[in-house]
Amino acid sequence: MAATPDESTILIAEDQEHVREALAMLLRGHDYSVTLCASPNEALAAARQNAPDLAMVDMNYQRDSTSGLEGLELIQRLRELDGTVPIIALTAWGNVDLAVSAMKHGASDFIEKPWRNDALLEKVRSLTRRVQEIRSSQRVSEYERNDAQQLQTRIVPQRHLVASGVELFGDSIPAGVVGGDYFGVWQLAPDMLHFCIADVSGKGTPGALIAAMLYASVSTLSSSSNSPEIILAQVESTLRNQLGEGHYVTIFYGVLDLRTRVLHFVNAGHCPPIMRHSNGTVELLAPTRPVLGFMLDEGFRSERLILATGDCLLLYTDGVTEAANDSGEEFGPDRLAALLDGAADQSLQQHYANIIDNVRRHAAGNFTDDATLLLISLTASSPTTAAQPSTPVCTST
Repeated sequence: MAATPDESTILIAEDQEHVREALAMLLRGHDYSVTLCASPNEALAAARQNAPDLAMVDMNYQRDSTSGLEGLELIQRLRELDGTVPIIALTAWGNVDLAVSAMKHGASDFIEKPWRNDALLEKVRSLTRRVQEIRSSQRVSEYERNDAQQLQTRIVPQRHLVASGVELFGDSIPAGVVGGDYFGVWQLAPDMLHFCIADVSGKGTPGALIAAMLYASVSTLSSSSNSPEIILAQVESTLRNQLGEGHYVTIFYGVLDLRTRVLHFVNAGHCPPIMRHSNGTVELLAPTRPVLGFMLDEGFRSERLILATGDCLLLYTDGVTEAANDSGEEFGPDRLAALLDGAADQSLQQHYANIIDNVRRHAAGNFTDDATLLLISLTASSPTTAAQPSTPVCTST
């Protein structure tokens, strides 16, 4: 809905008092609010205090000056304060060159002095209507942006959890307002810790919509079983009609028994998490089945691993390892694995920040894809069993 004239404020910057008053009388007679300024400095101060819906700017403020330099500078300064405000340049009759220069410097239109009242009012009506529509659209866009950011925070909140000698910290950085990465953590029973990390195909809103569906599915189905293959089979069945052709989800789902320290996991085509054992060796938890979404007939295969005090597990999405520098060189999993050295000397929050800072420096701050990290550290022995070396106990189920 277009704004009515009495909702619009017109700023007039004109050093000649009789011109200011004549313009003010005309505009006030048509229900516009008017702010009068005699100099560029007054105009800038007024615009900072209350953004006008339109500015009318005289081009010359010095006696015997026809260069228009002060007016051109004022137009630029007003445009810097508010890129949406329309500006009408007031020029002397016949000074077409100065009018053209004003347009090049950011003026929306120009009016020659003396002016025709009907022509001036028509330009004012047209420009104020347009700026009200632009600002209304921006308010809607900003509202939608804030709403989307709140949704993203609800779906992928920062998580920090400590339970039975296991500490976990995770966070996600969307490339845009919203993203397609997802991670979740659930302690559904005192002795069971579920966690997952996922990356859905597509960026921005399409990816975020699928991530929201994934969140709803996984958070609900995680309470149905302690078997990651059963949970993901149900998730894939739930998402079957939602993903659409060509869309898929990579996901790592793990269930950690806090008594025995046995990690039971499925990796459905996701980036191999990096396990740094307490003795310094590094192991990758490779995919155990294809991605979710292609509805292949292959069954789920899971693996089990016994963890020990001092082990550290890093889960991540490809927005971290594929972050590239100006030469196109990606950060890569090797650099990521190297950053796990010395992790014991830092808190998980510090370790997370150190990794993200390294990736950001490598890519000159340019994340072109969503970047998510989930760190899990075994800080003490299980209350019910002594720590053991990390040992595969079952290669498939």
